[in-house]
Amino acid sequence: MKFSTRANYGLRLCFLIAIADETISLTTLVKQTGLSQKYLEQLLGMLKRGGVVDSTRGASGGYVLSRPAEEISIKDILVAVNDHFELGCVNGECSDDYCPNRRIFIRLFDEMDKLLDSLTLKDMIDDYKCY
Repeated sequence: MKFSTRANYGLRLCFLIAIADETISLTTLVKQTGLSQKYLEQLLGMLKRGGVVDSTRGASGGYVLSRPAEEISIKDILVAVNDHFELGCVNGECSDDYCPNRRIFIRLFDEMDKLLDSLTLKDMIDDYKCY
């Protein structure tokens, strides 16, 4: 199981926005990530629509978190960038009614879902400070 590219960069963007001392510009985020402005605009738009970040326009404009980092779960970010870790057996794509994997995958998905909902952006920041 892998994170999508959107999930990876969505988490990274939120981390960078969270540790910034003030509103962070798109130009700065482009420099920090090495990603294209167009791609970042798409991701930031998804995060904004998902209620994770807010933006302001103008000379001192940019991006900030929509609420404190301890109130934003990792799941919130993943849902905002449309990465739900859906497994075929869990969401009904498996055509085998007696699939031996189904129960295991459902349990695995449920536990991952709980974990992602309990971990916050603040946890991510605190974990990074250990290095």
